[in-house]
Amino acid sequence: MELNSVSLEPFNHPLLLKHNVSVSIKRDDLLHAVVSGNKLYKLMFNLDEFKRSHKKTLITFGGAYSNHLHATAFMGKKLGFQTVAIVRGEQLLPLNPTLKDCTDWGMILEPVSRGDYRQKQKSADIQDIIKKYPSAYIVPEGGANKLGVLGASKIMDGVDQKNIDVVVVACGTGVTMAGIVSACESHVSVVGMPALKAEKWMASEVQGWLDVVGCDNKNWMVECQYHFGGYGKTKPELLQFIEEMAQQYQLLLDPIYTGKAFYGLLKMIEQGEIASGSRVLFIHSGGLQGARGLSVNS
Repeated sequence: MELNSVSLEPFNHPLLLKHNVSVSIKRDDLLHAVVSGNKLYKLMFNLDEFKRSHKKTLITFGGAYSNHLHATAFMGKKLGFQTVAIVRGEQLLPLNPTLKDCTDWGMILEPVSRGDYRQKQKSADIQDIIKKYPSAYIVPEGGANKLGVLGASKIMDGVDQKNIDVVVVACGTGVTMAGIVSACESHVSVVGMPALKAEKWMASEVQGWLDVVGCDNKNWMVECQYHFGGYGKTKPELLQFIEEMAQQYQLLLDPIYTGKAFYGLLKMIEQGEIASGSRVLFIHSGGLQGARGLSVNS
């Protein structure tokens, strides 16, 4: 799969000059026209293992606007294998743009109730669906497994960490953050910005994934103030911020992940929570496709 060459882009804003902080953006949203950002990284080793396993079908999980499902369906079409999505929620029609793309690329959608979806491995209905597809390789929601963490660690490949003090990234499952933490040198602090209400569990999730890959780096934190009401929710302040970033700085952000994380980064700088003189790297983890046709709650 051919990837675009992505360099770090400096971000200039009056707030940064005032607080003597520099920000660069790693534009992983530009890696590929369809499969961009952290989803590509989390899939790469899973797809390698799928190929080695000689399985016939790849089954994975996600919600109706899932970037992970979108990326998986595209790779199935690109590489010529069958994909199946166990989708949260029984009512999928009419298909939104994300799921329409998935079906156009040959992905089979298997909707399940939210209750069954929460149970995952324990749900008899989900197990019955999996049994319909013999020789299936299972990838967890969001690519959340050891291979996903190892893939996410590749986000830092080619980054000169001597010129970085802080890395900031949006969080969903904690897998991407854990991968980045595992790849960072000891002087680099990593800040994760959950896109959902995660005060009680995100830090333990990240630590759990670090344990899985045998990483003892402790120079990281989770900042849980900027979820704007929860996953898929937003407020006028956030939407105005995203519009400002697009119009004044030509920086496209989504209201689910990167918009919240970048908003949180600038607020931390404004409030002095990121020290004067710091050199910050913001990971643009993609996800712009998931906002198409999305009606977010305010």
